[in-house]
Amino acid sequence: MVIVKAKENDAAIIAAIGQSVWVNTYSTDGVVEAIANYVASEFTAQNVLAVIRSRNVYLLGKEKSFIGYAVVNPGNPSELETLYILPRFQRKGYGTQLMRYIINTHKNISLSCWEYNTEARCFYSKNGLAECGECYFELEGEKHRNVIFRVE
Repeated sequence: MVIVKAKENDAAIIAAIGQSVWVNTYSTDGVVEAIANYVASEFTAQNVLAVIRSRNVYLLGKEKSFIGYAVVNPGNPSELETLYILPRFQRKGYGTQLMRYIINTHKNISLSCWEYNTEARCFYSKNGLAECGECYFELEGEKHRNVIFRVE
């Protein structure tokens, strides 16, 4: 697998991966209206295009077939906004490959992760990040606690 910087014409691919991973991760009791609305409005090629133009977006895959992506908002610290691997490719080392690339490319990384996403929390801990705080993600008026991680 290779990691490449996303191009504008990759927006639809990234949107499709994002939709798949978001639904798989957050639909713990099935798809509810709030999740359906969020996915339909946020993971569009147009929105992803704006992200590609304003942040560092990396795709993981081979040739023209991609299985995951990461979005980094550079700064001090740089924020890893997204690290998504398609569900069927998870737990095979691909996420670690992408995480290592991000840590080596961007210094002083922080990110937030939903408190009930135990697999992701374990993944970040195993990859050298430590819990250091909390923040909240609001979805249709409902607050969801996230844990903040930083590179140790």
